[in-house]
Amino acid sequence: MSIPPELKSYREIFSSELHENILAYWMQYGVEKDGKGFYGAVNLANEPVLSANKTSVLNARILWTFAAAAKHSPGKGYEEMAHKAYRVVTEDFADREHGGFYLELDSGNRVANDIKHTYAQAFVMYALSRYYEFNPAEAVMQGIKDFFYFLDKKAKDPDHPGYLESFTRNWESYEENRMADNNEPKSMNTHLHVLEAYAAVFKVWKDDHVELRLRELLELFLHQIIREDGHLGIFFSEDFTETENSRGICSFGHDIEASWLIWEAAEILGDISLLERTRPLILKMADAVLREGVDKDGGLVLESTRHGSHVRTNKHWWLQAENLVGFMNAYQLTGDLHYWETVKLAWEFIDAYVIDHKGGEWFTKVNRLGIPYLEEPEDDPSPYYRNDWKIDPWKCPYHNGRAMIELIDRISNLI
Repeated sequence: MSIPPELKSYREIFSSELHENILAYWMQYGVEKDGKGFYGAVNLANEPVLSANKTSVLNARILWTFAAAAKHSPGKGYEEMAHKAYRVVTEDFADREHGGFYLELDSGNRVANDIKHTYAQAFVMYALSRYYEFNPAEAVMQGIKDFFYFLDKKAKDPDHPGYLESFTRNWESYEENRMADNNEPKSMNTHLHVLEAYAAVFKVWKDDHVELRLRELLELFLHQIIREDGHLGIFFSEDFTETENSRGICSFGHDIEASWLIWEAAEILGDISLLERTRPLILKMADAVLREGVDKDGGLVLESTRHGSHVRTNKHWWLQAENLVGFMNAYQLTGDLHYWETVKLAWEFIDAYVIDHKGGEWFTKVNRLGIPYLEEPEDDPSPYYRNDWKIDPWKCPYHNGRAMIELIDRISNLI
């Protein structure tokens, strides 16, 4: 395998971005000054939006990020952030009566939305597992064990493959809050993050039932979610047939993110035959994204619709982060320097256009030319997050922070 001589210098670049920009920003602006947790939103002037609700997704992602950072780089103050986030998630968001975690609290920590969405529950499990790696206390492990069996009982579809999307507070099936454009019964996105969470659980707890569920999810991706062309299906019926409205959509950010998360899950299982079956599929996924989604400047566009005839060319922050890790993973698997050159080009785009070098952190979304959206365009609003906020219920340190940690570690392993 050819090792580029500039890898070490790129490791320093990614380390600087992690510590001096991303994590420093969240420590300075994300923590409540008159509270015990984190703001639900911060605007582009780095002022808290006190009217914004707090979400379990954002707080779980903060927990994951700072637990990972505390383990990766001890002694920089990340430990306190991780402990704070753990308290917020396990105390403020936990439903002591019915189990699981609320979707939203208001700024005063009162329940604002008591829906139990499998996507949000999975992020809590993912974060708790990472926190245990940093702080391997028995109470943390017991919480992981209890929550895994609870969620598996509540969310697993008893009659069909996969997991149900959303529930009422007391865990009755709820069909009006699915992660789907047309309210389809099941989504790739939810299953990708359940896979991510269960892989993290199995990494710290080698339980037979966790292994069974993780294998089932991997097989579901390999046989039913990944299409023949290497893109992911998006929305599915109860029996996991892709719905008609979904078949013309390609979500490039999810494709490239899934390419390395699926490989990571297979590696955690450690099954050689499964790895052999997985490898060509995830490389096909990376190649499909490189062929159709990576712009000539290295930026990754959002998606294509109408079977590829219409491309949405805006470049959202989280796609760019996953672009880096996905192609770094492809380079490590193959030794093909073309993938590494794609990583370099992707970083050049991020550094030039996506990072807010004046205000800190990353802009939420830039257009194809790299010009950031600083307000919500009426004709093209973001589906969940807001362009005029730097932190919001979905804009988090997890994608870009995780990408920097992954790149630092992957380069270290190579050199």
